[in-house]
Amino acid sequence: MLQQIMRILLSILLCTNLINGAISANEVKDYIESVTYKRDKKQALIEIKFSRDTKYQYNQLQNPDRLYFDLEVSKIDAKLRSLVTSVNKKTGLLTKAVIAKNKPSIVRIVFQLSPGINTRVNGNNRIIKVLASHSEIPDLIDNFYQAESTQTKNKIWEKEQYVIAIDAGHGGKDPGAVGRKGTTEKSINLSIAKKLKKYIDKEPNMKAVLTRDKDVYVKLRDRIKKIRKHQPTIFISIHADGAKNKKASGSSVFILPRKDEVASSRYAKNLAEKENEMDLLFDPDIDNRDKDTQKTILDLSQNVTRYLSERLGTSVLKRVGKVNNLHKKKVEKANFAVLKSIDVCSILVETAFLSNSEEEKQLRTSAYQDKLALAILRGIKDFLKNTPPEQLGVKISRN
Repeated sequence: MLQQIMRILLSILLCTNLINGAISANEVKDYIESVTYKRDKKQALIEIKFSRDTKYQYNQLQNPDRLYFDLEVSKIDAKLRSLVTSVNKKTGLLTKAVIAKNKPSIVRIVFQLSPGINTRVNGNNRIIKVLASHSEIPDLIDNFYQAESTQTKNKIWEKEQYVIAIDAGHGGKDPGAVGRKGTTEKSINLSIAKKLKKYIDKEPNMKAVLTRDKDVYVKLRDRIKKIRKHQPTIFISIHADGAKNKKASGSSVFILPRKDEVASSRYAKNLAEKENEMDLLFDPDIDNRDKDTQKTILDLSQNVTRYLSERLGTSVLKRVGKVNNLHKKKVEKANFAVLKSIDVCSILVETAFLSNSEEEKQLRTSAYQDKLALAILRGIKDFLKNTPPEQLGVKISRN
């Protein structure tokens, strides 16, 4: 009898192990197809290929300089561990790599960088490409500029002066962010936009146009039509930020990511989503555009304007950083609908945080608004000084 009981228990135990083994096999299915790490004295390249669509976010931080990726997965793939091992064995521009479970459904991989290293991140839900270099890394489109210059030039209107379109974000029934003292973003944006126009119009070979010159709400599609009517060289959207964290401060500049890029940070992604939700809230027909308007929602991923936008953004960010501290020290990338709709060199400027009482106080003053407007103008002029007019479709002397 005892032997019979033992045989039954053993059978149950074997069945249980087989079942558990099958479950484990399903859980450990790899999500990484391959990893690559190459390096020399001047640069380092990392490539991570996913075997299935995988969402992730990334960000670059300082003190120490490091780049991290948060993968939305529940386990650490063995191939990622081998990548970390390779980086730690062959350090250089990347001085260290670490991987760990950040949350139950997040795996974080961190690459520590040598001081002053520039990085470029490209990718989509199937691949991540990281390039680190001692020198400045241009947008990949720069490598193809000569081949595409004629094609691009045909897409940009030829003018005899620089036309800068200025979009004062929000307006009318859409107040945007609101400060503790009741300061509305729409009023700050409009005031800075008007000042910027005034200064631009005083410059030789330059002219500014506004998407709105009073407190009215202009639908996104109407803003786009108005901008395109004036055939601008440059487009700048003016905004002021707001955050739950009342200590958040500083200025930021944004451009569109390329088709193979994700938002450059959670902050950039969340801000773009918030701004786009505002457009949808106050313009519920935005997804039911007429055919003419649909044509203006363009994919600029292969257009040289993306490269020019980043250069313009860098110049403006540098100048604005002399007036206010910077919330992000590099040009951020996110899918703002208003930028996605304009096929010229385009940036979005977040001047400061209205949710920060000190910055709200500054933004309310005409003198501070003047400083910000002049900083943006100087950034534009720095950019134009180093950009051949023909790249922007302008036929004037560079002098």
